[in-house]
Amino acid sequence: MYTISECVACAVVTFTLSAFLFALCVVLLALEQSIETRWGTPRIFQKAGTLLGARLAPVVARHERLQR
Repeated sequence: MYTISECVACAVVTFTLSAFLFALCVVLLALEQSIETRWGTPRIFQKAGTLLGARLAPVVARHERLQR
């Protein structure tokens, strides 16, 4: 009986933690969307259409600025 109650407790804790993390992700994504709609997408990220390009855009811009 003790083993079953421990398994149930572990399942409840796991479910609660995963629900909390999911809710946190939803809140952070909503916050990001709200900031983006309020102030717009930064100019440096508007040029890059893909995720890889979005990550490389600041590096390319910094490199171009340093060459001037």
